[in-house]
Amino acid sequence: MTLTANRDVHHFVDQTRRTFQVAATKHVYKGSVVGVSATGYAQGLVAGDPFAGLAYEEKDNTSGAAGAVSVSVFVQGDFVHALAGATVADLGRPVFASADDALTFDGFGNSYVGVVQGLEAAGEIVLRIDPTRKLIKTITHAVEDLGAGADIAARAIHGFDQPGFLVAARVTNQATAAAGIDAGNTAVVALAIDAGTVVTETFDNVTTFPGANASKTLGALANTKASKGNVLTLAVTNGATADPGSFLVEVDYV
Repeated sequence: MTLTANRDVHHFVDQTRRTFQVAATKHVYKGSVVGVSATGYAQGLVAGDPFAGLAYEEKDNTSGAAGAVSVSVFVQGDFVHALAGATVADLGRPVFASADDALTFDGFGNSYVGVVQGLEAAGEIVLRIDPTRKLIKTITHAVEDLGAGADIAARAIHGFDQPGFLVAARVTNQATAAAGIDAGNTAVVALAIDAGTVVTETFDNVTTFPGANASKTLGALANTKASKGNVLTLAVTNGATADPGSFLVEVDYV
């Protein structure tokens, strides 16, 4: 239905803060890293939660139902926060949270929160928060159905025209059921930046290849920094009967 009269549309003047309803029985402390629970309510971040922002204020809902109180959260800005081991060489590096008070460079199983914008002191960064994941880009490479036992030795899938950092990597099955993958006939997917291995995942009867139209992480990444001119390569090694079918390799980076 189209409008037939004027209407007022609420305008948020403050672009740096938003309000979230707090999950039942949760206490959100001022300055904490805030995550979104599986039911859509704010809580002190638990590793793996989608990141909402940094708490502007304290709100105690330990005795309340979900949504009984709301908390104001910073969703934009630069904030000083401890991060063990951080140095000036980490400028631009993606940052993750493992709890409501702990930042890390380890992305596996943790929540992406932003990037290092500056360094206040050794082990103390200026964090540019990124709850909407605007800074993340994704490399997507379609792997054809190689057939059982067929391999890719080292295929270039992305060239970096500027420095970057890898965040996560996964495979996504394209509507076909993988076949013939077992303990004796594995499917190995590996990524490397030039000569440095980023991640290698072996699929077998225990670590199963994702089903049709499903995704699975390739695990914890190493060698995540890419310099200008580096090339990201993909290798796939299939056992004699292993046939994962056609699939996507997706790599997030900033």
